Amino acid sequence: MCQCQQTATAEPQQEAVENRLLPKAYTILAIERHTEQEWNFRVSRDFDVHYGQFVEISLPTVGEAPISVSDYGDGYVDLLIRKVGKVTDALFALDVGDKVWMRGVHGNGYPLETYRNQHLIVVAGGTGVAPVKGLLRRFSKHPEEVKSLDMILGFKNEQAVLYRHEMPLWAEQQNLIVTLDEGKESEQFRIGRVTDYIDQLDLADKEDIQAIVVGPPVMIRFVVLALLERGIPKDRIWVDYERRMACAVGKCGHCRMGDTYICVDGPVFRFDQAQHLID
Repeated sequence: MCQCQQTATAEPQQEAVENRLLPKAYTILAIERHTEQEWNFRVSRDFDVHYGQFVEISLPTVGEAPISVSDYGDGYVDLLIRKVGKVTDALFALDVGDKVWMRGVHGNGYPLETYRNQHLIVVAGGTGVAPVKGLLRRFSKHPEEVKSLDMILGFKNEQAVLYRHEMPLWAEQQNLIVTLDEGKESEQFRIGRVTDYIDQLDLADKEDIQAIVVGPPVMIRFVVLALLERGIPKDRIWVDYERRMACAVGKCGHCRMGDTYICVDGPVFRFDQAQHLID
């Protein structure tokens, strides 16, 4: 009888393929309440991230929601979450030390190198301030990285103001204008729409200007029009167009506009390449 020893042939090893639809558990490190409806969740991270990108945050059996990255640091990411539905209601019931599930990071962020040594203008409204918060902090802590920085941030009223504790640094290092739709004017706050204050900016150096606009679609439309009227070229205006995003990988089609998938091709777009998306 043959005494041959049988050996199994090893299967060739295959490189692990990242499943971008598979979430992972992360720990809540801190919770900061800005308003009754808007809280900042600092969550642990083990992935690379850039300003302007977003993550999908979820809770098992509850659901999933896309949330913009407002800031990040060594081993953590900051997420400003507004309480508006089933998922966010459940998130607001959590505490430090609890786990949330995230997948990502997704989307294209702000091109920082494009803004270096430029006159940067940031116009944002309401929770639209969140996606640019980290950018404002960075260029306020390192003002030498930009030629100058003008910030026009709009809120409904004084109670709705976000990142109030960050603003002294922003105002000290750069030009900060905070507007309120309603309330009383003060040294810290102006009354009116963000578009009312664009004319107060010195835009003589048009060849060195880069502008970022974030907020509701109506606000984006009128701010962009105001910038164009002041002679800012379309290819120097950047819009953060987060709308109807769901799967984050271009599969569900909810955010599709023509041939563009907001979650994959954006949410940050140069206006000359995305003007057909603004409605």
